[in-house]
Amino acid sequence: MKYIIDNSNLYAGGGIQVGTSFINDLNKLNLPNEYHIIQSFNMSKSFVNVGFPDNFKFYNLDEKSQKSIRFRSLTMRRLENIIAPDCIFTVFGPSYHKSKFPKVVGFAIGHIIYRDSPYFKTLNIREKFKNFLTCEIKKIFFKKNSDALIFETNDAMSRFENISKFKENYVVGNTINEIFLESSKWESVFLRNENKKKILVVAANYPHKNLKIIPFIIDNLITQKKIHDFEFVITVEPEELSFPDCYNDYIQCIGKVSLEKLPSLYKQSMIVFIPTLLEIFSATYLEAMYMSKAIVASDMGFSRDICGDAALYCEPINIDEYANAIFTLLGNAKLRHDFEKKGLSQVLKFGSSMDRTKMYLDIMHQVSEEF
Repeated sequence: MKYIIDNSNLYAGGGIQVGTSFINDLNKLNLPNEYHIIQSFNMSKSFVNVGFPDNFKFYNLDEKSQKSIRFRSLTMRRLENIIAPDCIFTVFGPSYHKSKFPKVVGFAIGHIIYRDSPYFKTLNIREKFKNFLTCEIKKIFFKKNSDALIFETNDAMSRFENISKFKENYVVGNTINEIFLESSKWESVFLRNENKKKILVVAANYPHKNLKIIPFIIDNLITQKKIHDFEFVITVEPEELSFPDCYNDYIQCIGKVSLEKLPSLYKQSMIVFIPTLLEIFSATYLEAMYMSKAIVASDMGFSRDICGDAALYCEPINIDEYANAIFTLLGNAKLRHDFEKKGLSQVLKFGSSMDRTKMYLDIMHQVSEEF
């Protein structure tokens, strides 16, 4: 079989991690397929394509193609016509052009399907209109330019089906990064204030991550719960959040952390706090469960789909509920242990990156046969 792996849309973060893991797994499988891997400018900078066999061919797009959808689509069409693949897999879409060959597209845009998220209430009218228009356009591209879609959760798939009537859908869950399975590669991180109970927040400073709620939770814990021996550890730079100095004793901002250092953060933490308002999937849920940590999470469809009964859920913007949940878990070792056990059981349902890769290949083969 001849496949195009379309990583041309991958810009940063989790998308590049999934793309990298997929390519490495394909190499490990050592199948006789022919893989033509088209990489975005950012993907080519972060991924080293050295040591691959001759059945792997890489095409690295330049910076212009990353900034221009039109130029990128023209380049993709030209390469598709030259390669003439049995199937194209756009790891995360949408794809902005119609292909003459069967195309499977990954879906990971929460803004399109979670329109009921409290996040949208934080936007002004102009922002809401721009966001709505962008989402409607992308929804059209997903439907028009895909022969099949792959979602990361059942909740995401059912929501998209309800708003689009698109039926050629599959679910392939995300997985934990292999770094977590290889403790020899872990690197230590020093956290100050060892005597304080750590509440870990692994997130970038995007508005939908809901980090601005943290100072209000701190106020509640101090004034109503009368506790002081806790500290939020957040993976952003202090200047990104600009919280008042009065919270410095209760917040430790450590900046972006490499994958190799993440296990050390989890090990030093008592609770993982995930108040996000908008996702399709976040590996943080899996990482926390794998590292045996109790989770306090926003009560959203995606979080329940991923964590099941292995998290303590709160109304997404309810300060009192978050504070009560954190206070309860900090003071109740047995309850924490119960959630930790549930998490270890839940995370096993997601399999390995190799399981995910084999499912991708099965879907690509099936779609190519049906085209």
